Amino acid sequence: MTKRRRSKGAVWHSLPSPIGTYPRTAFSEMLPAMQLKQQSNLSVKPRRRLALFGLSAAIATTTVFAGDLTIEISGITPDRGKVYVAVYDDPETFPISGRQRVGQILAAGDRRLTVHFDLPPGRYAAVAFQDFNGNGILDKNFFGIPKEPYGFSNGAHGSAGPPKFSAAAVTLERDAATSIALK
Repeated sequence: MTKRRRSKGAVWHSLPSPIGTYPRTAFSEMLPAMQLKQQSNLSVKPRRRLALFGLSAAIATTTVFAGDLTIEISGITPDRGKVYVAVYDDPETFPISGRQRVGQILAAGDRRLTVHFDLPPGRYAAVAFQDFNGNGILDKNFFGIPKEPYGFSNGAHGSAGPPKFSAAAVTLERDAATSIALK
């Protein structure tokens, strides 16, 4: 049974048996067993440290070479708003605003722009649009059709909405280039 005693405002719970009980053996037999257990734990730790050190050294020496993804954007109306470019690396998030891997906002100074992105090897799809009114979003009409010029990498088109990631994707190993024609 648990007894409760009050001591200076604190509640004391006495335990029926001590935490971490040992088999009923004489103290002289228990002490060597405890020391042996401590020594075996110590001998494992250096091996773990060595394994972790080796793993961290392997990770540190692994270099991920970045490649240059070059996107040429054409069909820009000069001196009217800004051009938004977004690059996606996940088919599940393509082309959801705010879910891109990287992006850039550029002044629409010329009819053509070239944008560079340093990215690790992988598959990427890009989308661009020209924001005429400066509200930062691609404006659409009542039916959901964009009212501002937009386009996708590789000239990809969707039938009733954006194209699939695979249609717009480009594989980047070292360097890759694609183009987007705003319409």
